[in-house]
Amino acid sequence: MNEKEKQQLNYPVRTVHEFFAEINSEWGRFKRGAILSIILCLHLLIGFVFAFLRINRVHDFEVNTLFLVLPIAGFLIYTIYLMSSQYRFFRRWEKRMNHIYTYEEKLLLADDDKNMEDTVIKQPSDN
Repeated sequence: MNEKEKQQLNYPVRTVHEFFAEINSEWGRFKRGAILSIILCLHLLIGFVFAFLRINRVHDFEVNTLFLVLPIAGFLIYTIYLMSSQYRFFRRWEKRMNHIYTYEEKLLLADDDKNMEDTVIKQPSDN
């Protein structure tokens, strides 16, 4: 096993730059997933309410159905609340992570430029 493979076994990411690049590439997917979950749960809740109202018109209302309907509606509403909180989290932290990522890229470029200048200066002249 070479040194690179040993480093990958010991550390979850090789560099902080790679970590930020990976997060930055996945961030949009997380936001889209939260939005899709909100839309899906809203559709399920609306469909569930309409189906329950239609069943109630055909059949008489029973107290037993209330014990079935309230938990399902409650879980759907709570899921919508959680997904909207998750979306707000992703939206808020996306700006911060993008700022950190771009700042780090600028620092890496500045460091590369400095190393290039040092290399050019340290080269012996052909005189």
